[in-house]
Amino acid sequence: MQLSKLQEKAYETLKKNNLPIFKTKDLMLLLSIDKEKAYNLLKSLKKKKAINTAKAGLYSLHGINELAIGPYLNWPSYLSFWSALIYYGFTDQMPRDLFYASTRYKKRIKGYKYITISKKRFFGYTKIGDIIIAEKEKAIIDSLLFPKYSGGIGELAACIKRSLEELDHEKLLDYAFKVKSKSVLRRLGFILETIGYKKQILDKILKHIGKGYELLDPSQGKRNNLNKKWLLDINYDIAGRAQ
Repeated sequence: MQLSKLQEKAYETLKKNNLPIFKTKDLMLLLSIDKEKAYNLLKSLKKKKAINTAKAGLYSLHGINELAIGPYLNWPSYLSFWSALIYYGFTDQMPRDLFYASTRYKKRIKGYKYITISKKRFFGYTKIGDIIIAEKEKAIIDSLLFPKYSGGIGELAACIKRSLEELDHEKLLDYAFKVKSKSVLRRLGFILETIGYKKQILDKILKHIGKGYELLDPSQGKRNNLNKKWLLDINYDIAGRAQ
């Protein structure tokens, strides 16, 4: 693309200031120009495909990784669930949407889907290049909270099996306890036991699973196939996926 001197200056200034996603006022401040000039500049940059419209009033530099755009459409949020599992190579199943964990409710936007979690569970994320993403361990824990956003409990069990050598096991357990969810601890313990994990770690999890029964896969109906050890209704056979 052939840019004018002002267009080139605007483009390089945005890159230099690490603003892959930006608003009109950002351009005004960076270049010391008024709103009308900024609007005209944005229009010309869009015409030359140097920038794209992320949503009304929000723009992205051309070529920016689409995974990096999501948090700016609904701040704060980070890439997690199925999308993070794909990013880390734990699964090759490709969903239609990109999934983000956020403390703010937001309707799906152009293939970006936001799953609302509480502020106390909004942790365990990092930045890789321009992408704000769950750490490997937190991606697993988020997925255990909401298996349906990670391909289902069977796919998640297979992901945990594939990822065990890459995970920080101490951090995984720490995050599992930190989200304060009995269902997460039960699902994690059951899956780890299914793939033959260390008994001493399983015993540690067992001490905190509480009382009453829950569904292994919350998206499936009851089967009354009760596992008394993990207090789960085993309504999905994960053995074939996890082993």
